[in-house]
Amino acid sequence: MHRSHLHGALAVAIWSASQGHAADLSTIIVTATRQAQHAPDVLGDVNILTREYLDKAGQSTLSEVLARQPGLQMSANGGPGAQTGIFIRGAEARHTLVLVDGLRINSATTGQSALENIPLADIERVEILRGPASSLYGADALGGVIQIFTRRGEGAPRFDAFAAIGSFNTQQTEAGLRGSLNTLSYSLRIGTYDTDGISSASSAVKLPLSYNRDRDGFSQRHFSGSLNYRLEGHDEIGLSLQQADGVTQYDAGSGNFNDRIDKTTASYQLSLRNHLGKDWTSLMRLGRSLDEGNTINATNTSRFRTVQKHFHWQNDVVLPLGIALLAYEHNEQKVSSTTIYLVNERNIDSYLLGWSANLGSHRLQLNSRHDRNSQFGRQTTGQIGYGYQLSTAWRIRTAVGTAFNAPTFNQLYWPQDRFGGGNPRLQPEKARNAEVGLDWEQEGQKLGLTLFRNRVQNLISGWPPANVNRAKLDGATLAYAVSFNSWQLNASLDLLEARDEVTHKRLPRRAEQQLQLSLGRDVGLWHLGAEWSDVGRRYDDTVNRRPMAGYSVLNAYARYRLDPELSLELRANNITDHKYETAYGYGTPGANLFVGLRYAMR
Repeated sequence: MHRSHLHGALAVAIWSASQGHAADLSTIIVTATRQAQHAPDVLGDVNILTREYLDKAGQSTLSEVLARQPGLQMSANGGPGAQTGIFIRGAEARHTLVLVDGLRINSATTGQSALENIPLADIERVEILRGPASSLYGADALGGVIQIFTRRGEGAPRFDAFAAIGSFNTQQTEAGLRGSLNTLSYSLRIGTYDTDGISSASSAVKLPLSYNRDRDGFSQRHFSGSLNYRLEGHDEIGLSLQQADGVTQYDAGSGNFNDRIDKTTASYQLSLRNHLGKDWTSLMRLGRSLDEGNTINATNTSRFRTVQKHFHWQNDVVLPLGIALLAYEHNEQKVSSTTIYLVNERNIDSYLLGWSANLGSHRLQLNSRHDRNSQFGRQTTGQIGYGYQLSTAWRIRTAVGTAFNAPTFNQLYWPQDRFGGGNPRLQPEKARNAEVGLDWEQEGQKLGLTLFRNRVQNLISGWPPANVNRAKLDGATLAYAVSFNSWQLNASLDLLEARDEVTHKRLPRRAEQQLQLSLGRDVGLWHLGAEWSDVGRRYDDTVNRRPMAGYSVLNAYARYRLDPELSLELRANNITDHKYETAYGYGTPGANLFVGLRYAMR
């Protein structure tokens, strides 16, 4: 790529990373290198969820939308608002790093993020990076990265609103205003979501009578906003915030008591982007993220709160050959809880070097990261990626690297009781990954095959937790997409071998095969579509004595344009009313319908 083109792409990257949008976002990917790349140049296994795609999702939660993507599987402890886990390529749910506008939101106590409490309405786009990425993002990225970019303002003022009702007495409202005035851009969104939900206890499992199989509802209020001021030249200062407060009911075996969890997820960020030279762009971020849960039942009230303070400084330098990345990160994690931890805070300092280049038909990517954790010392990870353009349509890519995952506060410092407790002698989990991919793209068609092999050592398991296990995560993802005339077709097939190498048992809640199909068509003022998911048999436990049957789910959606700014949207989920489980003993929604009216000023 010509040097001036690299510089232009780099400017787009910084804008995307700090502002969550850029010109022609559908072709620009940031997460794979932390810098802008056109999709054909990306060596990682990445896909993008656009705002248009999310609008079609109707009442679906973010977790449900993610579960329909290649290489991802989901488990949920009930209906909307219930705790969910996303497994990328068979890795643990706590091995998935979730970023909101570049800030970590994973809980330091459980290692997971509250994806169930992130509203789709606040999201402009999502980038999913499958495969270990510790050499770019450090701990928590052993399985992959999900990066969420929130909505931002630009251009003339635009107002949008959405109101919908659906099954289970579901009601959703949202409204937003965004635009720009001279050098100031702005965005503001608010929304609500209320549903009576379903019983979190599955009707297919015999439970004591104390488990009340009434409906367990979910209620959420959320808001987000941003201000960005363009300084002299292309420099810019930005402020953004997002917060969601939710109340999730569940069944804790307390009879008719209103068992519930109050959840808050939030992130606040101040960013400064400036040019230190013709080919040198700097991005500084100062941020704070919050994950809090208060659990209330008949016998106990507990609170867990993780506060993370972040400082990021990333420098991107256009070289005569390629682009260099130099970054420093400081992260302070502090836990407060009704449970008294022996240690309740830790600091992490990280140093990152990277380089990527396009050399004719060759693509290269090198990354190395050094993390210094105040709890367990130092970890260095690295990755090498290479791609070759075989022809105008065919490309091959490969990557090898290392990754790690830090023990959580629960695993390290949970107080001792009759069931055991934390283990402060735990060491980080470590992984070695290799993958190879073959991509074909021509005349509106895309075909991709990725084979991967991941070996995890020091896998933390059991209670009290210990570094006793090793896991192998081998598999393949085949994905195809085509647009022709007014039709759009997407299909993917995942094959996964996720096993404990010590016991040779399959890892819980991972299916060996998963098929996803979606078909859409534009017919006049209508857009019609359908989705089909087929998930194979799984086990819910580590000893493979509790099987869960495979399942298929069929959804359909439609949009009718009443005028250029107003549309009617309909969505039917689980049309065949199939009974299934993603976690043993927990209920899932049966057939349900959602109808909404969307207004978007043009």
